[in-house]
Amino acid sequence: MTRFLTLFFALLFWAVFSVAHLAHAADPFTVTGVPVDATASNAIEAQTLASQDGQLRAAQILLERVTLDTQRLVSPLPELTAENVQRMIRAISVDNEKRSANRYLGDLSVAFNPREVQAFLQANKLTLVSSQARPRLVVPVAIIGDDVAGTSTTALIEAFQTGGFAHALTPISGVSDVQAFAPSEDDLKALAAQYGTNQVLLVEGSNAGFGYSANITDLSLVTGDSRQARVTGASNPAILAGQIVAQLENDWKAASVTLASEAMTSPVTVLYDSHSEWQSLQQAINTSAQIQDARLDALSKDGALMTVTFGNLDRLRTELQFKGVSVQQDPKLGLVFASVTSGRL
Repeated sequence: MTRFLTLFFALLFWAVFSVAHLAHAADPFTVTGVPVDATASNAIEAQTLASQDGQLRAAQILLERVTLDTQRLVSPLPELTAENVQRMIRAISVDNEKRSANRYLGDLSVAFNPREVQAFLQANKLTLVSSQARPRLVVPVAIIGDDVAGTSTTALIEAFQTGGFAHALTPISGVSDVQAFAPSEDDLKALAAQYGTNQVLLVEGSNAGFGYSANITDLSLVTGDSRQARVTGASNPAILAGQIVAQLENDWKAASVTLASEAMTSPVTVLYDSHSEWQSLQQAINTSAQIQDARLDALSKDGALMTVTFGNLDRLRTELQFKGVSVQQDPKLGLVFASVTSGRL
């Protein structure tokens, strides 16, 4: 009887904290699509075991997402337990449920509480990096291999669409099904405009008998800046898509994070043309991983004066540029922030 009640209340916890869908909040503290599969003596116990396993794996994914690899080498993540993970969970949902008399399968999505996550990391001497870059549109270029522009390309597109990458620190805003060996800049701008972004990720994949690999080009359609890299060693398209996003995230974290010892304080002029543009700039400033403190000193219809504490200026410029904010030094105004599309700088 005691064992049954334990399983009953565990299942009740699952139901009470579940939500119908978590996809509406594409924040970095949400992990989606974690597959769970458990077998036990009865259906309730199987579902409880599947839930516990999925929560632990979702927490591991999240904590690796929002921490630095270099720090984890010095201060490894502690062993995750049901107790310390449940304290961090805000909501749970499950899709694609299948069950039998003694087996339970599904895809788990977990939303975590940012404050609890930060407290957990601080207790373990790890820096939280939750600032997100500007969303990217993935434009796949034809897969080279035994099925040129065929099933491999389709599988890679599906992997990006279903991988939950909208919640990444380098979020994917959409995946174009347009495939061309050499899309022009005008083609890319037209595609990006459909998805409301100006950052494009060109992915040229291959499956030539040595596993799945890809050449990637990360391109800003505003500044023209681009970075190229090669990702190799994936056993299937889903893993390849995950490795590509993980590399983007690692580069982003290394470029954006700052430590207290590097901080400096400076007056900043923020220029804008509308209230909505000011709100967008303010959001970028308040969520910057480089900025430790931002105080508003004065506000007008087309500009604001702030006092900002931040780390390395070059890293700040790189981070804010990927958020659509230009950072420049003006002879009269000093350090100036403005939207890259406003033409104010």
